[in-house]
Amino acid sequence: MPPKKKSEIDFAKAFDELEGITAWFEQGEPDLEKGLQKFERATELAKALKTKLEEAENKIKEIRLKSDS
Repeated sequence: MPPKKKSEIDFAKAFDELEGITAWFEQGEPDLEKGLQKFERATELAKALKTKLEEAENKIKEIRLKSDS
């Protein structure tokens, strides 16, 4: 099996992890260092999810173009 591309993430798992990080921040934990680590991870997840959504959007546009031909 070939290695996954950077944007080939498990969308549901990444989204769940991002939701978990959001919940952690909403609890108001006062741990600054842990908060910085979680924020960094959240930005990585958000970027990967955005890329995945953009790829899906491009694929939809491609399919529509083919079906309009």
